[in-house]
Amino acid sequence: MNLFQEQGVKDYERAAAQIPVIDFGPCFAGDPGALGRTAPVVRHACEAVGFFYALNHGVPEALIARAFAASRRFHALPLDDKLKLRLNENNIGYLPINASVQGASTVHKATRPNQNESFFISHDRSPDHPDVIAGTPLRGRNQWPAGEPRLRDDMMAYFHAMGAMCDRILPVFAVALGMPAEFFRPFFAGEGHANMRFLHYPPQDAAEDNLFGQAPHTDNSFMTALARTDVPGLAVRLPSGEWFPPPIIPGTFLINLGNIMRRWSNDRFLSTPHGVLNDSGTDRYSIAYFHSPNVDSVIECLPSCVGADNPPRYKPAVYRDLVLDFYRANYFHQKGHRSEAAALAGAAAG
Repeated sequence: MNLFQEQGVKDYERAAAQIPVIDFGPCFAGDPGALGRTAPVVRHACEAVGFFYALNHGVPEALIARAFAASRRFHALPLDDKLKLRLNENNIGYLPINASVQGASTVHKATRPNQNESFFISHDRSPDHPDVIAGTPLRGRNQWPAGEPRLRDDMMAYFHAMGAMCDRILPVFAVALGMPAEFFRPFFAGEGHANMRFLHYPPQDAAEDNLFGQAPHTDNSFMTALARTDVPGLAVRLPSGEWFPPPIIPGTFLINLGNIMRRWSNDRFLSTPHGVLNDSGTDRYSIAYFHSPNVDSVIECLPSCVGADNPPRYKPAVYRDLVLDFYRANYFHQKGHRSEAAALAGAAAG
């Protein structure tokens, strides 16, 4: 029996009710009073569980379907072709199985590599982009397989749609935290740090000790928007400590907060642990979009989240430093990475 089963929820319906479905349609349409009505609902979800479903998000279902089709086409390529695009120092490109560990996780001691392969993209910068020319960390170029222009087009169309959706949610988060509606927007201007991860989880033996598709962890993003197929595997740790497989609700994205939002809100908003174990017997695909501020942003506890009896729990920090530390802890290819899991993977490869 694996961790998610051993500590699984006893009352599924009660657990499911803890993750609300929030209708963003009125907000996105600019309906009078919609922001004021939606923000308290989002605030409750972020303080109570750190996850919610976004309904009427404005991203066409056909665009999502094309993104999943592109992901399957990519992962069906020969391994040698994918390895030519191996994840680089900016964490853009292909990550094979047994090449990462949740080393930054404070919720679980991961001792074995993650059992997923992933393709990461970001803003599609040209060779003459100023940050590319300057070699600015975390502002590099995408890597694309040769002869696959449609794959690039479909993935980037979805990337842009998700970025636009998440930008539309920023005022809701700001008001939910007692800040002016436009507070967060400048931090995301000029190509904020956005990543899209096309994940493939092969079937695995759930009986193997401490082996996960993605070991329990919290995201490092401001927010994450997840699209899933109907193959199960995701588990979320509820405030009770129980693990819960959230249902797929058609027409929604599953949204969760990451460590940057938790830091900004002085722990008021939750960055909730989650993980994946694919014991379904078939391949599982998901697409995670990570929306975070510009790498030069200084993350400092919001004035609305501190007070005389609630001092800041975090010192101001530059986002670039925070994300590089996160990458270094989790990804074997990053300079300075050291872990038992990396040693095991190296021994197996040798």
